Amino acid sequence: MLARGWQGLARHKWAGFRMGSAGEGRDGPANAGTRLLLAAAFFGAAFAIDLRTNRQFSPVLGSAAIYESALALFPAIRPGLIATTAHGGIWAGFNVARAFADDTGLRIVDVRLVSNFERWLFGGRLPSSMLQNHFFDPTLIQPRDVALGLVHASFFVVPHGIAALTWFRRRDVYVRYQMATASCFSLSLAAFIVLPAAPPWMSDPDRVTRITHRIVTQAIAGTGSGRSAGPGEAFWFEPNAVAAMPSVHVAAAVLVFLALGSLSRRGRGIGALYALAMSVAVVYLGEHFVLDVVAGWLVALVAWRLARGLAAS
Repeated sequence: MLARGWQGLARHKWAGFRMGSAGEGRDGPANAGTRLLLAAAFFGAAFAIDLRTNRQFSPVLGSAAIYESALALFPAIRPGLIATTAHGGIWAGFNVARAFADDTGLRIVDVRLVSNFERWLFGGRLPSSMLQNHFFDPTLIQPRDVALGLVHASFFVVPHGIAALTWFRRRDVYVRYQMATASCFSLSLAAFIVLPAAPPWMSDPDRVTRITHRIVTQAIAGTGSGRSAGPGEAFWFEPNAVAAMPSVHVAAAVLVFLALGSLSRRGRGIGALYALAMSVAVVYLGEHFVLDVVAGWLVALVAWRLARGLAAS
């Protein structure tokens, strides 16, 4: 069902961001009037519900009315708007589910299992600790720290840009990219539930610094706000600190690489560099283990393969 839905959107190659299509021009006053009535009905219903609920949900109801009205008034943008909503729903749903993954009580291992195994693999030291020992100066943030921090933060921007790019360039790649993202998130959530893992900065706080925290703390101090953040306050929006295995940052970067590689040879090269940079960044910054990175690559590759089968079906 999901595959058919995405493919239905994909068949509208340019619909969604082109106003005034030929079909719309022949709608005539009757259909235009119907759309206006629908829009008015949406706002009327939202207003009525808002009054009944003592205006507790005004932002939600208003946004819903605007969204439904846009779908009714502008048929040409429907595919794009629906696709954007579905894309946002995948990401929002994942983040909400991820926040509660460690509360299910279904874990089968201790949160330090990955840390202990990686320490054993690398002769008693975590790779994050070794990298920071050679390249990180706790007294001075270096340009490379900021650069890798930006690579890490790009997780919140780049995948959405790739979704938009594939929507305009290749709808078949867009469909596969969305299905792969949903599959990747589903596999990752399963791992977060049964295999929670404390990240390096939590597993070995004496030797591993959460560099992203340090950068943000110094940036806040530089603004003169007078507020300092302790280790427990860093990234207060992090709802599940033990969701390290696999690295979703890396998995998302690998999906970017695979999607760009489906568009062009140049895209493949750019995507590969991005995925490799993310893989290095998360380990150096103390956010993930090498094992998390490997798992992130595997999850993304499996999800991409699954998406091809789903799209074909």
